[in-house]
Amino acid sequence: MNNRLALAIVSVALLGALAGCSAAGLLSMEPVDDEQLADSASRSVENASVNPVAQGGEVARRAIENGSTTVVADSPPVRTGLPYRHDGRLYNLSRSVLGTEPGYRTAVEIDYNASTVEGTVVDYDDLPAVDRRALAPLLDRQRRTLEPGYDFGLPATYTESEAEASVLVTDQEVDAVRYEGEVYPVNADGPESVTLEVYRYEATPVADSPEAYAEDLKATYAFTLSGLSDAESDVVAEAISDTYYAEDDDDEAFASLVERFRAHDPVVSRERTGKWVVRYDGQLYWAEMDYWGFVSETPDASVTEPEATPPPE
Repeated sequence: MNNRLALAIVSVALLGALAGCSAAGLLSMEPVDDEQLADSASRSVENASVNPVAQGGEVARRAIENGSTTVVADSPPVRTGLPYRHDGRLYNLSRSVLGTEPGYRTAVEIDYNASTVEGTVVDYDDLPAVDRRALAPLLDRQRRTLEPGYDFGLPATYTESEAEASVLVTDQEVDAVRYEGEVYPVNADGPESVTLEVYRYEATPVADSPEAYAEDLKATYAFTLSGLSDAESDVVAEAISDTYYAEDDDDEAFASLVERFRAHDPVVSRERTGKWVVRYDGQLYWAEMDYWGFVSETPDASVTEPEATPPPE
C-alpha cells in the first residue's frame, strides 16, 4: 500500500481514538424522560456510518424499509448493536457476510484553495454516482488549515463494475470538480486491488414508538442509586451538574460507585466503560461511566439488545 493511501486510512481510524481523558475514571448523568432515554439508547439512521466515508445511513435505511439489503465494502459500513430510529419506530440491524468479490481501494484527495485549476473540470452533479459518493464527505466537511497542494483525503472503495463507471478510477478522466460555484482539484491516488466483502443487513422491529422502547429499557436495565455516603453523593451531584473526573485510582468514593454500577447490566459495555439507566432521587438518568483506572480486566465489547416486538399492523 502506498504511503499516501495508508495515511488517509490511518487518519480515519484515529478519528475516534483521539478523543479521551487522562483521568482514571469519569461519570456523567443526564436526566432523561422516556423520549430522551430512547434517543440515548439508540441511533438515528443518519448516524449509522462507522466512519466518515461509509454510506451507513443509506444502507441502514434500505435494510429497514425493505427488511434487508446487501452492500459490498472493504469493512462493515453500518454499526450494529443499538437499535435504529426510523419514522418513529425502532429496529435492530444484524449483519452477515455472504461472500467476497474483487474491487479497488484508493485515496481520494481534494485541494480547497488552488489558485489556478488546469485540466478537465466536471460539475459535481454530472459525475457518476460512485464518484459523487466518494467526494461527498470531502466537499461537505469543515475546512480548516489550508496549504498549497491537496489539503485532505479519504479512502474509498469501488467494485469492479463501479470502477468501470468511474471517471476517477482506474483511469482518472477528471482533474477538478465544480461544486456550489467553486472549482476544486481532485485526485484519486492508486488504486490498489483488494478483496471486498458482500454484507447482508437484516432489520428486525424492536418497538413501535420511543415510549414503548423506553418502557422496555426501564424494565430491563433501570436500577436505583440509594444509601450513598456523603462522598458518593458529592460525586453523583457533580456528575449530574457536569462530569465527575476521578483523577487517580485512590478515589474511594468513585471506586465504590464503580462497584455499584457494575453490579447491574449496562445497556452498552466496552473496554471498561458502560452506559446505564439509573434512578436517583426520583429522577431517571442516562449515565455514562469510564473506569479505566479501577479494574484490571477488559470485558468483551457488548450491547444487550432488547427483545424484538413487532409494531402493530
